[in-house]
Amino acid sequence: MPNPKVTLQRRWHPRRWFIQGLLISLPIGLTIYVVLMVGGWVDSIFAAPIQAIFGMDIPGLGIILTLLCIFAVGFLASHVLTAWIFERINMLLERIPVLHSIYSTIQETVELLFGGKERGFRSAVLLRQGGDMGYLVGLITRDHLAELPTIADEDCVAVFIPMSYGVGGFTCVVPRSKIIPLPDLSPQQALRFAMAGGVGSGRAARDKALQTENPEQS
Repeated sequence: MPNPKVTLQRRWHPRRWFIQGLLISLPIGLTIYVVLMVGGWVDSIFAAPIQAIFGMDIPGLGIILTLLCIFAVGFLASHVLTAWIFERINMLLERIPVLHSIYSTIQETVELLFGGKERGFRSAVLLRQGGDMGYLVGLITRDHLAELPTIADEDCVAVFIPMSYGVGGFTCVVPRSKIIPLPDLSPQQALRFAMAGGVGSGRAARDKALQTENPEQS
C-alpha cells in the first residue's frame, strides 16, 4: 500500500512551481518594465507642448509625435532640396570641440547598430586568444583600415568584442588570417550570445539542425 503522505509530497512541488513561475514571470515583467520606462521617457518629450495645447496630459500622444518626427526627419533627409539642411547641422556639430566628440560617438554607434550591412556589423567571427585561453566571439566592424598608416600594408580588420552582462566592449585590430568566420551565425545572434555570456537554450541552432536532418518537415 502506498503511503498517502509520501504520494502527497511528490505531487506537492512548491519549490519547482516557484522556480518555474520565476523563470516565466521575470523575463516578462522586466521586458514590460523596460518598455514602459522607455515609452514613458519618449512620451514625456512632448509633455509640455501637449499640456500647453490641450490643457491636459494625453498618454501615448508623445510617442506618436516622436515617431512622426523621426519619419519626417528621414523623409526630409532623403530629398535633395532639404538634405542640405541636415548636412549643415552635421557640419556645425562637427566643428564645435566638445560637442564633436559626443556627437561623432553617438552617430557612429547608431550607424553601427542600425546602418545595415554597409555601416553596421559585417559578420560574426571567432578570435583566438594567446596560449590555451580559447576563443572570443567578435563582430567585424571594418573591412579596411586605410586610416591606420602603420598597418596600411597589412590585411587587417577591426573586430568588436562585446562584454557579457554589460554595455560596452573593446575593439581589436587583427590580421584577417587570424579570424575564424561564423557564416551560420548572424551578427545579432553573435552579439546576443556574447552579451548573455553564452547562456541560452540554443533553440535556433537545434531548429536549424532539425530542419537540415528533416527537410521534408520544413
